[in-house]
Amino acid sequence: MNQTNELNISLEHHLLEVLNALPTILPDDLAVQLSAFISAPSSNTVIPYHILLKISQWSRSPAGLKAMQSSSLDPQSYSMVSLLAGTRTSPEKNFPAYVAKDPETERRHAANDKKAVSTVVNGVLSVAGTGFATWWASERTGLRLEWRALFATFVALVVALAEIILYMIWDSRRSTKKTERAPRILLRNKKLVEDSNKAGTVNATAASSSTDPHHSALRQRLVQPASIPHDSLVT
Repeated sequence: MNQTNELNISLEHHLLEVLNALPTILPDDLAVQLSAFISAPSSNTVIPYHILLKISQWSRSPAGLKAMQSSSLDPQSYSMVSLLAGTRTSPEKNFPAYVAKDPETERRHAANDKKAVSTVVNGVLSVAGTGFATWWASERTGLRLEWRALFATFVALVVALAEIILYMIWDSRRSTKKTERAPRILLRNKKLVEDSNKAGTVNATAASSSTDPHHSALRQRLVQPASIPHDSLVT
């Protein structure tokens, strides 16, 4: 009930029109509570949820039905579904932003869950099949019924223990892979950031060199072929 009292509902225009017809026919205490929020709609943008709940409960009571019929009001318009239609819950609160989950991570979790379920199912079938096969094979040994049952149960328990050990090994390896994958991803992201920073530094250096007159003249000397004077060619 305390959580319900903390909830507020946005006082929309259509909700205000429905509630304006009630103060004259509501019980005195409920009318006072409602009037405090609808008398000045410009200053009140919300109305407590518990007031709407009391109004809805009153509209279904014999006194409420009689009062509404005398005022030509539809009781269905004051059900909680009708009152809350088109409204917002606690619009004055700042809820945290929704953070979407990584689809790749969700797909990997779903695949791991399927593997875990299939492993458990295979283990159960292996235990049941081994126990049944042992029971069927022991029929030709001449053992009594109770010894056959004990032998089949013992073999099934051995297989169950082996399946549990194998599952624990598989689960521990899967957990180890998860813990090892996270540092590799962080290291790869860090390397990508460092490479992008280095590329930006090289581009900035190249841009500054292109604007430096000294570097431009030096580059022109290296690019242009050396010119040989014509006089030196004449013997």
